[in-house]
Amino acid sequence: MKPYFSNVSDFVQMGGHGAFVWACYSITFVAIAVLIWHAISERTSTIVRLQRQANTTKKTNRLTNKQRKELGTGAPR
Repeated sequence: MKPYFSNVSDFVQMGGHGAFVWACYSITFVAIAVLIWHAISERTSTIVRLQRQANTTKKTNRLTNKQRKELGTGAPR
C-alpha cells in the first residue's frame, strides 16, 4: 500500500490546494469553538438569571406578621 502523500510538505500543500483546505479547516474550527463558548456563556448567564429570579420570588412571596394574622395562618413553621 502506497501513501498518497510522500512527505509532510506534500500533505500540507495538498497538490496546490493546501491554502484553501487549511483555511477551511481553521474557519470551521474557529466557528465550532465560538459556538461552544457561546452555548456555555448563555447557559451560565441563564442559570444566574434564574437564581436571581428565584431569590426575588422568595422575598416577594413572604408574608408579614400582620398578613398572617389577617389570614389566620399563624406563625410559620
